[in-house]
Amino acid sequence: MMRNKTLKDYPDIKLVVYLSVAISVLMHLMMFLSFRFGEGIIFQQMGEHKRPPFHFDGFLLNVLSTFLLAFVLYMYNMYIHKTVKRSRNYMLLLILGSIIITVILSFIFTSLHPYLLGHSDYQIPINRKVHIYRNGLMNDFFVTMVVVFSWQLLVSNYKSRKMAVENESLIAENLLTRYEILKSQMNPHFLFNSLNTLQSLIEIDKEKAKDYVQELSKVLRYSLQNQEVVTLEEEMHLSNSYCKLMEIRYGDNLKINFDIDERLRKNEIIPLTLQVLIENAIKHNVISDKQPLVINITSDYEKCNVMICNKIQPKINKSPGNGIGLANLSERYRLKWNTDIEILNNNVEFCVVIKLKNIDKN
Repeated sequence: MMRNKTLKDYPDIKLVVYLSVAISVLMHLMMFLSFRFGEGIIFQQMGEHKRPPFHFDGFLLNVLSTFLLAFVLYMYNMYIHKTVKRSRNYMLLLILGSIIITVILSFIFTSLHPYLLGHSDYQIPINRKVHIYRNGLMNDFFVTMVVVFSWQLLVSNYKSRKMAVENESLIAENLLTRYEILKSQMNPHFLFNSLNTLQSLIEIDKEKAKDYVQELSKVLRYSLQNQEVVTLEEEMHLSNSYCKLMEIRYGDNLKINFDIDERLRKNEIIPLTLQVLIENAIKHNVISDKQPLVINITSDYEKCNVMICNKIQPKINKSPGNGIGLANLSERYRLKWNTDIEILNNNVEFCVVIKLKNIDKN
C-alpha cells in the first residue's frame, strides 16, 4: 500500500562505500593521467625536475588512503546529520569536525606511506618532507570538500524524495478516507435508515424533510471534495450538517454540543476529521432512552486544539470495524504535519485531541 512506501532521510552505508570508492579511484586516476600527459611545469611546481616514475603499489596505497578518508568523513557527516541536524551549530560542527579528521588522517597516512612501501630506511630531507606533507594535506582537503558538498546534495535529494513520497501517501490516505466514508454513507443500511427517516418526516413535517435532504446533500458533496486541508470553520459546517442528520435519526437520545473558540475558526484541520470522530462515537456506544449519548466538541485556544469527548457506553455486540478510524486519522496527521492525535481514555470518558495548524495566532 502507498502508506508503507517510505524513505530514510539520509543515505545508507552501502551508498557511502560506493561513493568513497568512486572518489578515491577517480581522483587518483585523474592525477595519474595528468602526471603521464601533463606539462613539465606541473612537476616543477611540485618540486620535481622530471616526470616521476609510476609505482603501482604506491598508486593502490594512495587510492586506499583516500577511500578511508572519504569513508570516515561520510560516516562523520551521517552521524552529525542524525544527531544534531536541528541544531544551529550543525554546519559549524560539520565543517570543523571534517577539518580535524582530515588533518589527523592526512598526517597518519603520509607518515605510514613509506613504511608500508618498505622505504622507511630512505632518508628524506626536511624541506622535501614538508613538501610531501603539504601536498598530501592539500589533496586530502580537496577530498574533504568533495565529500562535504556531495553529502549536502545527497541529503537535499533524499529530503525532496521523502517529501514527495509522504505527499503521495497523504493523498492516498485522503482518497481512501473519503471513499470509505462515502461508501459507508451510501451502503444499503445507511440509505435504508435515511429514507425511513425522510419518509417519516414527509408525513409529519415537510419543511423539516426538505431541510433533511439539504443537509444530506451537503454531507455527500463535502465528502467528495479534493482538498488536503480546510479551515476549522469549514469542517464545522460539514459536522453540523452531519450532526443534524444523526440528531434527527436518534432524536433526543443523541446530543452533540459545540463549544469552539471563535479565534480558532480560521486555523486548519484535515477534512472529515470531526465527522470521523463523531461517527466513531456513535458507532461504538449505546444510544437509547435509558442511555442517551452526549458528544462534546470543545477547544483550547492556548494549546490550539480541538477535543471530542463522550461518555463510554460500550455496546454488547460491537460493530465490525472497517479500518479507517483513529489509526487512519492519526496516520494522516503524521504525514501532513508530523504530529499525532492524542487519545485520552480513563474508562469513563473517551476523548480525542486534535492539534490544529496554527495560521493566525501570534
